[in-house]
Amino acid sequence: MKISEKGQTLLANYKRFQKIYILLLAVAAMSFVFLHNYFFAVALAVFTFVLETKYYKCPHCKKSLNSRKKIAEDSCCPNCNKYIFKDLD
Repeated sequence: MKISEKGQTLLANYKRFQKIYILLLAVAAMSFVFLHNYFFAVALAVFTFVLETKYYKCPHCKKSLNSRKKIAEDSCCPNCNKYIFKDLD
């Protein structure tokens, strides 16, 4: 079963989000280690986790997904066990 255009767009958005998520956490870690700016590091880490819970959700059950797991066309939601990118039309 092939994923729809809406599923392909969602997959691209999720992969883009994962890259941004890792980049923001890396910046937070670097600001903590090199700049000793603890407030900025904590604020940035909290911001990334808020983004994760708000935007990185299953389109079927609307529960948050784990952004640290690799996502593919055949990925299933751990909560509702449906394919994330299939049957979206």
